[in-house]
Amino acid sequence: MTLHSTSSEYRRIPKWWAIVALTVLLILISPVADMVLMNTAFSSHISTLPSFEGPLIFHTSDQSRPQIKLSKGKFLVASKQLRDPQFFETVVLLLEYDTQGAMGLVINRPTTVKLSKVLPEIEGLQKRSDTIYLGGPVAKNQLMLLIKTSSPPEGSRLVFKDIYLSSSHAIIEKMIDNPDTPERFRVYAGYAGWAPGQLDHEVSRGGWHILSADEESVFDKTPSEIWPELIQRSSALWVRVVGE
Repeated sequence: MTLHSTSSEYRRIPKWWAIVALTVLLILISPVADMVLMNTAFSSHISTLPSFEGPLIFHTSDQSRPQIKLSKGKFLVASKQLRDPQFFETVVLLLEYDTQGAMGLVINRPTTVKLSKVLPEIEGLQKRSDTIYLGGPVAKNQLMLLIKTSSPPEGSRLVFKDIYLSSSHAIIEKMIDNPDTPERFRVYAGYAGWAPGQLDHEVSRGGWHILSADEESVFDKTPSEIWPELIQRSSALWVRVVGE
């Protein structure tokens, strides 16, 4: 009788204990799950991406400015009203944009970190001065390449014109081994990501101007001059459209 009574009491443990235990378990595994999902999204280059960390901050809204349609291969030029430190005076090249969200790389934030330090196994980099660019606030431990070439590298994805996206180190080795090749590359750590509808909302609030991307801004222009030139270009477009 005593054994039966003890078993019944054990089965009558309050349900709220089970709820507390489940909540604690979810809190503990959440960071691990987020990391696994982020790495999976990046390695396979799918367009379903987590939103970036932190909201954008605006001083004012400007919904009257004309906007080019959002799509892959466009530049997002941070407006003067955008004060978020992660995107202040940045230019983002959109790599993906659809109903699942958006993904892009900041093209005008070079770091002082040499690529040869990050990829020491590629011997040819020791003779070069290439540095890594900060592509965005998400997954900064992940490297991605923008490649300018007339021949699509295996496994790469077209962004616009002759610009392709890849994560293959073999492409870097191949280019370095052929110094006379006209092909170019830039390496980025991290990326910028938006949840479905998030980027559209930020654009409608005046946070970003949209311009057609160009190869010169990505590979040839001085990083510190890219944003001033493009923000001036977007202002000139607005004046021209309003005056028509």
